[in-house]
Amino acid sequence: MMECQRRLRALEIDTYFQLLGVAKGKVKADLYLHGATVINVYTGELQAANVAVKGRHIAYVGPSDAMVGPDTEVVDLTGRYLCPGYIEPHCHPFQVYNPESLARYVLRHGTTTLVNDNMGLYMLIDEAKFLRLMDEMGNWPVKMLWSARLDPQTHAEEFAPFFAPDRIRRLLDHPLVVQAGELTGWPQLLGGDRQMAENLLYALRIGKRVEGHLPGASLETLSMLAAGGITAEHEAITAEEALRRLRIGLWTTLRYSSLRPDLPQIVKGLADYRGNTSRLMMTTDGSTPAFLQDGYTDAMLRVAIEAGMDPVTAYQLVTINPATYYGLDGEIGGIAPGRLADVLVLEDLDRPTPAAVLAEGRWAARGGQLLVSWAGIGWEAAGLGKLQENWRASESDFSMEAKLPVLRLENPVITRLQTDARTEHSPAAPTLSDGVLHAALFARDGSAIVEAKIVGMADRLDALASSYTAAKGILVIGQHPAAMARAVNQVLEIGGGIVMVEDQEILFELEMPILGGMSTQDMEHLIERAQTFEKLLRERGHAHYDPIYTLLFLSSTHLPEVRLTPEGVLHVKSREILRNRKLLNRNRKD
Repeated sequence: MMECQRRLRALEIDTYFQLLGVAKGKVKADLYLHGATVINVYTGELQAANVAVKGRHIAYVGPSDAMVGPDTEVVDLTGRYLCPGYIEPHCHPFQVYNPESLARYVLRHGTTTLVNDNMGLYMLIDEAKFLRLMDEMGNWPVKMLWSARLDPQTHAEEFAPFFAPDRIRRLLDHPLVVQAGELTGWPQLLGGDRQMAENLLYALRIGKRVEGHLPGASLETLSMLAAGGITAEHEAITAEEALRRLRIGLWTTLRYSSLRPDLPQIVKGLADYRGNTSRLMMTTDGSTPAFLQDGYTDAMLRVAIEAGMDPVTAYQLVTINPATYYGLDGEIGGIAPGRLADVLVLEDLDRPTPAAVLAEGRWAARGGQLLVSWAGIGWEAAGLGKLQENWRASESDFSMEAKLPVLRLENPVITRLQTDARTEHSPAAPTLSDGVLHAALFARDGSAIVEAKIVGMADRLDALASSYTAAKGILVIGQHPAAMARAVNQVLEIGGGIVMVEDQEILFELEMPILGGMSTQDMEHLIERAQTFEKLLRERGHAHYDPIYTLLFLSSTHLPEVRLTPEGVLHVKSREILRNRKLLNRNRKD
């Protein structure tokens, strides 16, 4: 295993002196980049300098060519700019795509380091297999670092063992895990959850960062959590919210994502800010595939620069700033002697998509095409193959009762309780019609179902089923029980994915053979399929802009107001179950 934090320190002594010799001009460089302008992220300057590389590392930045020998690869980059490899500080590599397909895509677009959320893998396989997967990914050209969650994001007792202190300590002790969080269960922490506090304090004790998830938080809430050890936060949606975080010492990550494309407005709102920007970062925050059609960090940089952010400042937000935050600035984040040679060749300062990508001293991409390859993950061997459930849904599973809680979808992820079926004086729940759909969450093993009605999802929809859910069950939404059963059963037949049924025919199908939550297809294919899915929903009256996140978060209990969970329909703030799950007795399919 190659551990990013130890790559420089683990140099053999002879290689170490070779590196020193290049800087002296006594040893010849492997690669010499001549004539470019270096974006010096340490000083904010544009610096005319040559860059010499030996092995994986930068050995020299300056005017000398004493280290050029007959075997040195000399590349004339006159008129070009050199930028450090981009760092994504807050990545969710499981949004239909998988870590491997994402890594191959982002490397072509200049991102050489990802700090990944562990949730999408950690709770799917046993601990030892997850640790082995981390080690395996640690050898990729894209540096795969990790955050370790301290809470499950979805309320269910079955998830509690994953966050026991002994397991969390083993995760946090791993050298590729650089942070705890993001902390979505902070209300429990403020309410006195001792286990969460113990895990958080252990992270701080061993020098790891702790990231929060605090949408809409007041200054008082932010202050409490900053006092409690939260070090960074990424949920600001206005310039004032970003400044509120900066002013109390939080590292603040600005966001441009499929779910929260707020970056242009935040940048414009910060136009008059003349303070320190060294504690600002930027993230794509787990954007779904269709949003990535124009690139990754490079597309986000382009948006920031077009909105008025100074280009050098923008590059600092995705290079030296996150490297410093994670304590990795001695190895990545800048073009300087001793750093790993992650270098991007840019055609101009305001054109952040690289013409070429150097990853640890090796040409990794040119003209948008990968030049390197690496062994892929054996997903089935890792215990992450297709869903293999031996049950099937039937029309009779759905109660279709008139008096069910009614959820109103206000945007892609926020729901409100429109009708509470328990209340005697509550107006009668609407019957299924245009704009009123039935929603059900099946337990993964088919043993139970949780039901509600939902408005704001579509004007008309026979059936839409998905195994891509935070609760790891099968979600189905529609107006016709026969179509809904068919959609669920097709998801099970293909081993996981998203299926839309209309007039009893399969209208759309996207296979996710990695335990029902991730595709094995490359990013270009997924972008096209996601765009098709969104188009079909829009044609049926879907008014929101990120329906893949809707499918994921309808069972996720870190957002307001009402969710479908394995125990029942949950009111998030009160933690009250509004409608209990129904156990199903069925003859299982052999």
